Amino acid sequence: MNKYVGTLLLTLLTFSLPFSQIIAQNNLGSLKFEFNTDSAYVVLGNELFSAVKIASGDSLKLRTGVRLISLQTHFDKSETLFIKVHKDSTTTYSYTFKKNNYSPATLTNNIAARKYYNTNVMVLSDQDSDIFYNGEYQGTGFAKFNTFGKIGELELRNPEFGHKKRRLNAPEQKISFIESHLRPNKSTAIFYSILPGASQLYKKQHLKALIFGASAVTMFTFAGVKSSNYHKELDVFYEFQEQYNNATTEQEALRLGNLTESQQNKVQRLDNQRRGLLIAGILIYGYNIYDAFTSKPTGGYMNKDKDLRFYLSTKEITGNLGAAGTFRYDF
Repeated sequence: MNKYVGTLLLTLLTFSLPFSQIIAQNNLGSLKFEFNTDSAYVVLGNELFSAVKIASGDSLKLRTGVRLISLQTHFDKSETLFIKVHKDSTTTYSYTFKKNNYSPATLTNNIAARKYYNTNVMVLSDQDSDIFYNGEYQGTGFAKFNTFGKIGELELRNPEFGHKKRRLNAPEQKISFIESHLRPNKSTAIFYSILPGASQLYKKQHLKALIFGASAVTMFTFAGVKSSNYHKELDVFYEFQEQYNNATTEQEALRLGNLTESQQNKVQRLDNQRRGLLIAGILIYGYNIYDAFTSKPTGGYMNKDKDLRFYLSTKEITGNLGAAGTFRYDF
C-alpha cells in the first residue's frame, strides 16, 4: 500500500514542479516543445487527465526511451506520435497549429478545453430558458456543469417555447455544446421577406407563413395564366377586327361586327381578371414585407448589439502570458 502511495506522490510531485527545475532522478532526458500559440497541453500517452499546460519553448523532464506524445489547444491538436527521449540531452518537437475560425464547436472532443473550463457540458439557450439537469436547476440562458460520465436528462423550460427534454451522455473527457431556442435576428427576418412567407417561417410563425406563401403563389400563378389567355384572345380580336374592316357585304360586316364586339368583351373581362389578380398578389406581397418589418417573433428578436461567439484572447495568469478562452453568450 505504501509503495503505491509513494509512487502516486512522486507522480504528482513530478507534474507540480516548475519545468525549469531539474528533477534529481537517473535516466532522464528533456523534451522541448515549440509551437505557434501562447500555450498548449502536452498529453503523455493516453493519460488525458494528466495533461500538462506549457508555453512554447518550455521543456519537460521525462524518462528516457520512446514516449507517446501529443499536443492540444482549445481549437486544434497534433497527431499522437512516438518520440525518443535521450539521457541527459534535449529533444525538440515542433508543431504548427491550424489557424481556425474559433467557435463553440471547436471545443468538442478537446481535452485542453475540458481541463481549462473544468466542465464537460455547456448549454446555450434563449435568455428566458431555465436549464435543468436531472431535475436540478443549472442556470437561465446559459449553464455549464459536469455529468461525471453518467447518462442524465437535460431539460429546458421556456415560458414561450414550453419544455424540451433530451437524454444526455457526455463522456468526462469531452466538451459538449447544446444550443436551443435561439432568437431570430431582425435583419435576417427582413431579408427573408423577399420571398412571401419566408420571413414568417424564419420567425416560427408557421400559419402566417403558409397563408402568405400560398396566397402569393396562387395570385401570381393565376395572374400569369389569365395574362396568357388575355394575349391569345387579344390576337383573335385583332383578327376579327381586320376581317370586319375588309368585309365586302353588309351581311358579312354585321356578322363580323358581332363577333368582334363579343371578342372585345371577352378580352376586357380577361384583362380585368388578370389586373385584379396581379394587384391582389402585389398587395399580399406588400403586406408580407410590412409584416416582416413590424411583427415580432414570440420572445422577441436577438439583440444585435450583443453577439454570440467564442474566441481566444491573451491573459496574464500568475505572471505568465497565456491563451485564455472567452465565451460570450449575452442576447
